[in-house]
Amino acid sequence: MSVKLPCGHTVVDANQTHYCSYLRVDEVLAQQSSDDELGHPDERLFITTHQAFELWFRQILFDMRHTIAALDADNVGLAISLTQRITRIVGLFTPMLHVLETMAPSDFLVFRSGLAPASGSESQQFRELELLAGLRDPAYLRQLHAPLSEAADGVPVTIWTERLQAAFDARSLNDALTDLLARHGVSVQDLYVVSPAPNPHSELFLLAEALLDFDEAFASWRYTHARMAERAIGHDTAGTGHTTGVRYLDRAANRPHFFPALWQARNTM
Repeated sequence: MSVKLPCGHTVVDANQTHYCSYLRVDEVLAQQSSDDELGHPDERLFITTHQAFELWFRQILFDMRHTIAALDADNVGLAISLTQRITRIVGLFTPMLHVLETMAPSDFLVFRSGLAPASGSESQQFRELELLAGLRDPAYLRQLHAPLSEAADGVPVTIWTERLQAAFDARSLNDALTDLLARHGVSVQDLYVVSPAPNPHSELFLLAEALLDFDEAFASWRYTHARMAERAIGHDTAGTGHTTGVRYLDRAANRPHFFPALWQARNTM
């Protein structure tokens, strides 16, 4: 007996898998604003781009946890493969920002006021990603705990949540790397053998380089984000989400690395 699916397609069996049901296409698209809710046609692009970021953040978090588990199991090959995948996903982010740059500043300003005080700085998954990777900069953590405003009951409102506390308390990717090297009795400096001598830790070296690729790609994306914002609203315009706009993004682009020991090794070679 044929069955008509919510997406409009008909299948011959109620238990048959269909593209739209497998991907839950209707449910995903239902999360978008309707056309008459948009303040400007380009707001659709803005919303779609940021929803796509959140989907990719979820995938990165998923893969990062599996990478940590692989490192804890001494499965370095799998950890390298997963890290390379994460880096490729981050590599998608800069082109996504370039798509946003097709909006004229005047068009963006038509609906920008409707965003306030919402901001990408409030993305829980983005913050989880930073913490799970290994970012533990004290100044950054103070920022996450700093009061943004005071609620009616007198309790300060901050970016910090139980989810972020859980990510902070969890083993980070940097923790897993540090413990892996310690179990093998290898220092970060040991990974970098002067050529042409054979590297006795070649697999660990490739892991370190894959993690550096991820760290560098993330930093490059931060920088591009700042330039995109400057192109859209200028350097001195206040940002949403209680931030200073481009000045805030420029500081974010220079946050400490996820894997500081791997970068520090360059100073002692």
